[in-house]
Amino acid sequence: MEEIIVYMKKLGFTEYEAKVYIALLSKHPATAYTISQASGVPHSRVYDIARRLIKKGAAILYGKNPDAFSPIAPEELIQKLKKGQNLYINELEKNLNKITFTSNYDPIWNISNRDEALRITRNIIKEAKQKIYLGIWDEELKSLLSEIRYSYNNGIQVFLLIYGKMNIDFGEVFYHWTEDLRGINELGRTIDCAVDSKYCISGSLGREVPCQVIWTRNMGLVKSIEEYIIHDFYLAEIHKVFGKKIEEKFGKKLKNLIGKFRK
Repeated sequence: MEEIIVYMKKLGFTEYEAKVYIALLSKHPATAYTISQASGVPHSRVYDIARRLIKKGAAILYGKNPDAFSPIAPEELIQKLKKGQNLYINELEKNLNKITFTSNYDPIWNISNRDEALRITRNIIKEAKQKIYLGIWDEELKSLLSEIRYSYNNGIQVFLLIYGKMNIDFGEVFYHWTEDLRGINELGRTIDCAVDSKYCISGSLGREVPCQVIWTRNMGLVKSIEEYIIHDFYLAEIHKVFGKKIEEKFGKKLKNLIGKFRK
């Protein structure tokens, strides 16, 4: 009972209102005297409290002479509360969005757990309104596929850079080689995702070294990760057209070019 009262108070009920409602659940219809005995609420306050519950849609007047009250079913109360909360939240969002706001503090969160990194990636993908840029390996792509497909089916542009061979039948799909990638054996597979130029998550998911991923709304980092992914799309498109010439000049998988900057 005490726990129910705590949660009802958080949702806008007073302690007496919560006690009267709980008492009515146990026995109804009930008169003020019966409610007072069951709830501990003073008899002189019960009529006022019961009428406030009626006004909130949590109880009804069942009979008169004397007045008797009954509660609405708990599931009905929960539905009313959910609808009311959603209405308030929607109105609050609408009005807050009328205010011009520029944040001067966009924190960067460090994530040291692979599953948590994938959970956050799912969440920011669900937030997408326009575009998703994602660089990801086959193994992790499988666990995000339903969210990505759902976004695509709802009109979101999806650009995927896949490290592997997984066949995807939607969006713009590019493939990156997986051989001889620096740091993979030590740091593990990587994930890079930018959504709507608002959110990004990037880093290594861990192997010998634990997971080292960051996510942020910091615009500088978001744009950097977004451009980093897009840069790989450029290379993939160029390689489609000039693949043989590129290999002749720079070696297979750009080995000679990469070596120039990693000596």
